[in-house]
Amino acid sequence: MCGVFGVTNAENASKIAYLGLFALQHRGQESAGISTIDEEKLPHSFRNSGLVSDVFKEEELLKLKGKNAIGHVRYSTSGGNLGANIQPITARIGGVPVSLSHNGNIVNSEDLRQNLEKNGAILQGTADTELVLHLMARSTKETFIERLREAFEKLAGAFSLLILTPTHLYAVVDACGYRPLSLGQLPTEKGEKSSWVLSSETCAMDLVGAEFIRDIVPGEILSIDLATGHNESCYFNMSAFQSKNKQKAKCIFEHVYFARPDSLVWNIPAHDARFAMGEELAHISPVEADMVIAIPDSGVPMAMGYANASGIPFKIGLIRNHYVGRTFIEPTQNVRNFRVRLKLNPVRETVRGKRIIVIDDSIVRGTTSRKIIELLREAGAKEVHMRISSPPVKFPCFYGIDTPKRKELLAQHMTPKEMNEFLKSDSLEFLSEDSLLSVMNKFQNKNRYKVTNFFHEEKSESANGGWCTACFSGDYQDITAQKIACPENFGDKIA
Repeated sequence: MCGVFGVTNAENASKIAYLGLFALQHRGQESAGISTIDEEKLPHSFRNSGLVSDVFKEEELLKLKGKNAIGHVRYSTSGGNLGANIQPITARIGGVPVSLSHNGNIVNSEDLRQNLEKNGAILQGTADTELVLHLMARSTKETFIERLREAFEKLAGAFSLLILTPTHLYAVVDACGYRPLSLGQLPTEKGEKSSWVLSSETCAMDLVGAEFIRDIVPGEILSIDLATGHNESCYFNMSAFQSKNKQKAKCIFEHVYFARPDSLVWNIPAHDARFAMGEELAHISPVEADMVIAIPDSGVPMAMGYANASGIPFKIGLIRNHYVGRTFIEPTQNVRNFRVRLKLNPVRETVRGKRIIVIDDSIVRGTTSRKIIELLREAGAKEVHMRISSPPVKFPCFYGIDTPKRKELLAQHMTPKEMNEFLKSDSLEFLSEDSLLSVMNKFQNKNRYKVTNFFHEEKSESANGGWCTACFSGDYQDITAQKIACPENFGDKIA
């Protein structure tokens, strides 16, 4: 998972991009980078491993000249954490410098890589993002926008992209719309050209003082003219996508776990959605207890919702150390086990002798949940009842969240009853997929707007409301992901 941010026609654009990336830090902690275009249409770039505040100092930001910038924070889901993979990635295409920031995961990247290398391409890194630039460079189309279209039509998977050239900033979302990308606007004086902001989440717009305008829709290429501030949209050919009778597939896990609670994600408040998930969980999975506590941070609104619907008091039973990275996206298992104790500590006076309902967003491997239950029992909790605000995660994600291989997922080889025994909880219940979709679609129906595709027709949504739930159901949008996740359906062994 990554975060992207862009800004046009703004004094100190690099500093605005820095602030935007700071707000998106939760989307990636491995590396950060910013690229700018100055008044002479020359590119400037700085990127390095580390957190945003560690990578960028005042002297680096001052060197990033210009009023137009894009930035990126990264957690590696493809290609590993190598220096050459840090974004934005910049290359010359047709004599023009092009910088690219990517959030998502190209599922057919290996096939594309092999084909490019077979035809003489020299690749600097191992990330899928670089492949997009090579596809654009090899296009024989005349205009830049036609090159973009041709490249995107060869990609399978998730990509929400920002592309900065000396004349334009482009924003692109794949045909399924897996990852969010929003358009906002900074205040300008009357008569001045518009100053636009693009971000993976609206919390970054709040920080820089931009107003949210709308989401970039599936299949859209938004083009912003840097000289005039004028923007217009076109759509790449989605006929192959449509022939499979597939619809929009917004990642439901953005609302379950990943997005910051103060963000609007696809025009739905993440905090309100999580609160409603907790309420629904209380209705379908009640249990007698003395208090409801959350596994912070994403579990907090869910626990508040559960407490509100059940009438059981919400308490702070676990304290999080915010200076430790998310365990869910730590690269190696041996680090993850130890970090649970570094990250979370029970409030002993609160939980001692009490029957506790613990609300969490999901269970992936089960390692963290088991350790937390162990910590709560050590602190004197009388009973520990786990309530999970999403269905069991049975399949890996190939669209930008680095979940484990299928065989490493706890729900893949255990029933909920067996998971409860493994975790050593007194009871364990999950929010069903139907219940989760019901919650999300109630919000979505309040915020419905028309989406036009390449053929200028209204794009309908699938029966589940246009959400990707492949990590719960194994229902992937493309054959490549299906073959990797469910090889038994193609005569192979489970990875």
